[in-house]
Amino acid sequence: MKIELKNVKHSEFASHETSCFEASVYIDGVRAGIVENDGQGGCNRYHPHDLEIKIDTYAKTLPPVVTSMKDPHDSSKTFTYDQDADTVIGDLLTEHLYSKDLKRALAKKIMYVKDDGQIYETKSLTKLQMQIYLAKANIQETLKTQKILNTLPFSEALSIYRRGAHV
Repeated sequence: MKIELKNVKHSEFASHETSCFEASVYIDGVRAGIVENDGQGGCNRYHPHDLEIKIDTYAKTLPPVVTSMKDPHDSSKTFTYDQDADTVIGDLLTEHLYSKDLKRALAKKIMYVKDDGQIYETKSLTKLQMQIYLAKANIQETLKTQKILNTLPFSEALSIYRRGAHV
């Protein structure tokens, strides 16, 4: 099952305990309904309600999420949790927000990863300046990097960006 969020409206200023957003949910390319959250800490609301049941049923087939946090009941283990409709939608929303942020940054700056594993960026550039810099044969040498996010396939650049580099 392929679940996608489209027409995402996210309000950073109204997001308090949870993300304040509204989005259309598509399942296997067909619009299935709407999901929303008012950002005050509650669960997502699904319209129609059957949409939540459908995503929840799918989420139960997914493996548990293993975090890097210690399990509060057994500190020798890492904390894991089962997925549900809200975790699936939350992951899709997070992916959307990272993607939007990265696209905005890549349009104005050259972003690259240095040997220390951190992501660096140039000052804002015009489109013409960006083209000139990226076309230079020695750009990697000048920036002292092997990875320039602007030149990678977007999915790879997004993966690096989401991890905060540390590649």
